[in-house]
Amino acid sequence: MKKFVFKYPPVVWALLIAVSLIFAAAVTINVYDAIRLAEESTSRAVFAWIIAVLSAIRFTVALSVLFYGRYIIKDGFLYCRLGFFRSKTDVKTIFQITEFKANKKLVMYIVPEKYSVAVIDQSKYAEFFAALKEINPALSYTVVSADDLKDEN
Repeated sequence: MKKFVFKYPPVVWALLIAVSLIFAAAVTINVYDAIRLAEESTSRAVFAWIIAVLSAIRFTVALSVLFYGRYIIKDGFLYCRLGFFRSKTDVKTIFQITEFKANKKLVMYIVPEKYSVAVIDQSKYAEFFAALKEINPALSYTVVSADDLKDEN
């Protein structure tokens, strides 16, 4: 089993932290309101508790995405784990990996006519490809440089 941790760009880190803080604030404010409103209005207090619970769930999901993003290659499958969410791709359905040098992206092409961008550190591209190639020897690796993109235009 090989693991490759996600490498989020700084803007994604900032957005995930902002979302986490917003939901943490929502939990705090709604718990405070629920306690404060308990004697005045039962229905408003219940509503505040419901919103607090929903915000706590979203806060937990945002934190899970923030701290647990990775690809796992195991038993012939590529698992993409993003917090509590996961997807599973049969490595044999991946037919090509392309590294776009200008954009600093690694793209996996999957049958039928799908693709996915691998969000990993550039220094791990070769290791990631090698791990997939062990399972799918027919897998090809191509590199597209900035000059190649200029030639197309």
